[in-house]
Amino acid sequence: MVEQLSFDLVAKRLITNQIVLTIEYDIENLTNNAIKTEYKGEIEVDRYGRKIPKHAHGTENLNHRTSSYKLMEEAVVKLYRRIINEKLLVRKIYVVANNVVSEEIKEEKNKFEQMNLFTHYEANEEKQEKERKKEEAEKRMQQAILSLKQKYGKNAVIKGMNLQKDGTMIQRNGEIGGHKA
Repeated sequence: MVEQLSFDLVAKRLITNQIVLTIEYDIENLTNNAIKTEYKGEIEVDRYGRKIPKHAHGTENLNHRTSSYKLMEEAVVKLYRRIINEKLLVRKIYVVANNVVSEEIKEEKNKFEQMNLFTHYEANEEKQEKERKKEEAEKRMQQAILSLKQKYGKNAVIKGMNLQKDGTMIQRNGEIGGHKA
């Protein structure tokens, strides 16, 4: 999901500095006695009038505006580990990019920082420059993959894990809004 979100941002020439993750739990968590006895959290009513555990929701800020899959994935994994209740069954997961702007809008350069005698500022600038170059290389790779997918179809370039028995990407690429095309 994060990879697809990243590709969508690159295709539309957008960048983000915040990722939002929402995890909705299954109704079976309160109908299965083994799970129900261990759950002590909040309960809410869904749109069908059924009682379910309250969903988990969180936000993770990125260091700067980007469309980098690597940085977005790290943020989502960190956020997931922070908000998930591992004892509950998951029904739906939403990943959203927040504070999305066009690539043409640059990061504000007027960021202020308290000076420190023990910090090597030139080394920090070199490190940031290396990270920026890695992001640019990743972006060029994403653009190449997007052009292949545009020319040969969504399933032209996929990860090996999507070929496994439980992989869903190939099937999902044939759907429109979760329905067969």
